[in-house]
Amino acid sequence: MIAFLYPGQGSQRAGMIAALPRVPVVTDTLDEVALVLGHDVREFDTAEALTDTVAAQLALFTVGVASTRLLADNGVRPDAVVGHSIGAFPAAVAAGVLSLEAGVAAVRVRAEAMRDLYPAGFGLLAVIGARLPDVRRLVTAAERRADLFVAMENSEDQIVLAGSDAAFERVAALAAGFGVREVRRLDVAVPSHCRLMSPVADAVRKQLGSRPARRPAIRYVSALSARSAATTDAVVDDLAQGVAQMVRWRDATDLLAELGTTAVVQVSPGRATAALFAADHPEIPVLAMDDAPWADSIVRASAVASRA
Repeated sequence: MIAFLYPGQGSQRAGMIAALPRVPVVTDTLDEVALVLGHDVREFDTAEALTDTVAAQLALFTVGVASTRLLADNGVRPDAVVGHSIGAFPAAVAAGVLSLEAGVAAVRVRAEAMRDLYPAGFGLLAVIGARLPDVRRLVTAAERRADLFVAMENSEDQIVLAGSDAAFERVAALAAGFGVREVRRLDVAVPSHCRLMSPVADAVRKQLGSRPARRPAIRYVSALSARSAATTDAVVDDLAQGVAQMVRWRDATDLLAELGTTAVVQVSPGRATAALFAADHPEIPVLAMDDAPWADSIVRASAVASRA
């Protein structure tokens, strides 16, 4: 069983679209996205453009879908998919639940609503070295007026907080007393995965409700519930609620291992989700597509898939 991992916001980097191979399946995908947007997605591929939440999320979605199609064109297809935050949308396209057109429209609505709701003064903060119970106690100590939340459990000792700049300053001042080794601001300008984003969840649900969706053709694992979403409604609910609920990435990847996953591929960009999976499940081969030039990566992915 081969699983594909789709990274979330914070993984974006300038040049990630240009780094994709210039082959018909990729070019066609970029052109399809541009047609839906009415804007060439290639123009989002700069450091300046990617500081914008909308550009970053649309670019990540595009790279995820293009990478999946490229791998499929070379005979590498997943048996299961799981997406981290915005990565859930290309995962849903890979699972056959959303069309590319529906995915682009939903991601744009999501990203624009997130940006407009909290245009400044908020974001995400990684807390390294402490476990979830201790981080929850830290949040209780540092929170003021509902401005700090646990947003993600990526691994046993990597927790991500959502909140205000002021709350993050309080966290930094208190962190050592709760066993935290390091705090690091992430390249995300909005407080994702907490109740501050509830209006965005409503907007995404409304958008997805107006678009055709299809039953999953392969296993879609939710990073919210750490369970398989077996119906269209379950996947749509996961995509809508994902922005307003905590990401349980550690539990979701544990589920993949329990289901008998024998190999994992992280699609572009980056290697963050691959590294998290490899750290928790060193017995399962993991490949990040960005670890080698694309031609080599495809050959390696084919070999991984054949063993799966």
